[in-house]
Amino acid sequence: MKRFSICGILLISFLLFLAVMPAAAQRIPSPEEFFGFRMGADGELAHWNKIVEYFNLLSERSDRVTVENLGESTLGNPFLLAIFSSPDNLNNLDNYREINNKLSDPRGLGDSEIEELIKNGKYVSAQTYSLHATEVGGTQCTPELAYELVTSDDETIKMILDNTIFIMFPSFNPDGQIMVTEWFYKYKGTEFSNTSLPYLYHFYTGHDNNRDSYQLTQDESRLFAKVVYRDWVPQSYVDHHHMGGSGARFYIPPYLDPIHPNVDPLIWREHQLYGSHMAVALDQAGKSGFETGAPYTGWWQASFHMSTNYHNIAGMLTESASANWANPTTVLFQRLGGTRGRPEYKPQMTMPRLWPGGVWRLRDIVEQQIIVSKAVLELGARYRETMLRNMVLKAKGNIERGLNEPPYAYIIPKNQHDFPTAVKLVRIFQMNGVEVNVLNRLYRVGSRTFTPGSYVISCAQPMRAFVKSFLEQVYYPDNTWTRSHGDQSPLRPYDLAAYSISEHMGIDAIPIEEPLRGIDMTVLRSEAVVPKGTVSGSGNSYILGHASNESFRAVNRLLNEGFNVGWITQGFSHEDNYYSPGTMLVRGGSNLRSYVQTLADELGLNFVSAPAQMSGGMLSLKPVRLGLYKRYAGGNMDEGWTNWMLQDFEFEFTSLFNKDIKDTQLSQKYDVIVIPSDGTRQIVNGRGGANVPPEYRDGIGEEGVENIKQFVLNGGTLVTLNGAWDFARELFDLPVQNALSGVSSKDFYCPGSTVKISVDTNHPLGYGMPENALALFRSSPALRIPAGVFIENMSVPALYQKENILQSGWLIGERFLSNVPAVLEFQVGKGKVVVIAFPAQHRAQTHATFKFLFNAIYYGSADDVNIR
Repeated sequence: MKRFSICGILLISFLLFLAVMPAAAQRIPSPEEFFGFRMGADGELAHWNKIVEYFNLLSERSDRVTVENLGESTLGNPFLLAIFSSPDNLNNLDNYREINNKLSDPRGLGDSEIEELIKNGKYVSAQTYSLHATEVGGTQCTPELAYELVTSDDETIKMILDNTIFIMFPSFNPDGQIMVTEWFYKYKGTEFSNTSLPYLYHFYTGHDNNRDSYQLTQDESRLFAKVVYRDWVPQSYVDHHHMGGSGARFYIPPYLDPIHPNVDPLIWREHQLYGSHMAVALDQAGKSGFETGAPYTGWWQASFHMSTNYHNIAGMLTESASANWANPTTVLFQRLGGTRGRPEYKPQMTMPRLWPGGVWRLRDIVEQQIIVSKAVLELGARYRETMLRNMVLKAKGNIERGLNEPPYAYIIPKNQHDFPTAVKLVRIFQMNGVEVNVLNRLYRVGSRTFTPGSYVISCAQPMRAFVKSFLEQVYYPDNTWTRSHGDQSPLRPYDLAAYSISEHMGIDAIPIEEPLRGIDMTVLRSEAVVPKGTVSGSGNSYILGHASNESFRAVNRLLNEGFNVGWITQGFSHEDNYYSPGTMLVRGGSNLRSYVQTLADELGLNFVSAPAQMSGGMLSLKPVRLGLYKRYAGGNMDEGWTNWMLQDFEFEFTSLFNKDIKDTQLSQKYDVIVIPSDGTRQIVNGRGGANVPPEYRDGIGEEGVENIKQFVLNGGTLVTLNGAWDFARELFDLPVQNALSGVSSKDFYCPGSTVKISVDTNHPLGYGMPENALALFRSSPALRIPAGVFIENMSVPALYQKENILQSGWLIGERFLSNVPAVLEFQVGKGKVVVIAFPAQHRAQTHATFKFLFNAIYYGSADDVNIR
């Protein structure tokens, strides 16, 4: 029998002691010890994988934090949630979450019960870091902030932990964090060390990931929304960002006017309170050059820090002046300038303490964001009951306004142009925490009758501000806050001027202008589902309507399974129903009936057995060899969104890089090429310069231009989206001009607004569209054909209406759009050029106009045949 030495026994005993030692008693290394450098040190960035490792270590060794991997990011990386609080609070998280949910929706609670919940509840704050991955300071500060929270014995930290629950997302964009960090180290110390990332830092959305705050298409957005919009509904939310480096050093709340009138007024007062507390904390820490108010306005919706305000959460933004990633930069005082709301770099109420200029480092950003992160928590801890009571007041205020002010509800009728897309709209509202009802019986309001199965979204709920703001027709304010004080030119809204989801998706959401009386409806407790479609008749051929976007998903599957699909080019009647041009004819073998039944069940589409005798013309569809142009030079967000949308609808395609466009075999490999919105110079020349690695410098060049030209002349179809119209014009000398070229913004201005278009539904590009539709106009041209020019091989499937063009947003100079083409088709050689002169697929949100692109893809390679 072997004998253990005394040393061996002691070692085993020590290891057993470590195994049973309470987590709080085990030593926690500082970030500097763990990563090998101080957070924000010159020339250093912590990698996401290492940050994940550190947070998991904190969770193992501290009883002040719990760390959870919520799921995978878009590219499969861990998406972390860290919750900080006292050990007792963490042991009772479910209880505090329930209290918070009741306070955020106090319907059915009495005053005494509410007061008891306030007394026993905890202040909850959610904060996110580095949503925009090149804004590196946020995620870099989180290990140091976390370390202080789990190790400090400071009385303020103890107060924070006892009274608050801090929900931290250490990185809102793990994929981008990895891209940026690995790119930084790849070229560190080389001639390319100051090169920006050549591709999108979120695979699909790039910088636009912030604009997914309400439609919630991306994995990261949905993981966040479950925690913040539905599970917790915190009292505050802060999104930490970077901005340009030539002005203030730090932006903190509140926002600048105009503010959105639908947001509860108490929200804006809270912004002032939080901002003042942050400012005092920064002043006490000896910081300078931080400002409130300018330049970020309070009237827009497409960002997480703005959307949360419509959830009764004080949603706030911080913006640190950028360094050069982890490299310092020098800014002279003379180069520090003004901005909207602060015309000069001089002391004013919003920025009384100026920064004198000098060297600016990532460490400065890390320190700023740690200070204000803690300031929010400290304020919440000190005013815990006030903030919890405010939550109740904001919820009650929305409920009362919904009961006493029109609109009292929005009803989404079951009988409408594209009901499967209407169900998607309902799901979006559900993901945002909105209560949705389904109508059980026929309901009449005035002259309108709504059938069972319609959806009812009451405004008498805490989420009224969200419901109203994302469904109403709205006109952006045109007043002193939105005009320059000099020449009265319009000041650009921060993003779009209108965010009506129903308008963007082409869905009827009817505002109800009188109180709901005698309505029989049931709250939808589970995710809305599309009612199963039907399959009528039998045989080996069926017809399918073109109205639903889901019909394209069906076509993609049918063609992949080898069935024959065509678009009937003339309208016809069958079994007392009229079928519009573009109706789909599906043919196949004995298994077709069972396959279309599966599609009907899953997609909510209705198939009808085709007439025994059919004649006339048909566009015979085939699997399309589709290419989507994807450039470098920082990437193209419009390409990224288009990429995601095409995948979502199950289109098969190939991403075409510059080298692929330069391939002389382009014509033999592809039927249709789509160019997302972009400038001609960017497409052709790319982003040159000696500081860019050679493989990322060039555009398609003259070689690529010639290949695309031959591609079309030989029978291919080129589709250009929005700003890429000019590339097609130059390439083929198309006889169109932009009537807005050189026009002052005082004469024409339409920043991200919903406008009315007329559609030729007999044209293949207009198949399935309503004759009167809504489209998004944003950075778009107003294309005109020069007077006296006759173009034989051109058609106009869609144009802007003659008058009263604006639906929602801001439009100055309507005459420039009156009867102007919105979609054009040119026959060029043996091929086609389709110009969609507005963002038909904008951010994968404008479902109302997806069909223009989808139709163009299949139309481009369809064969014109007779039905046999």
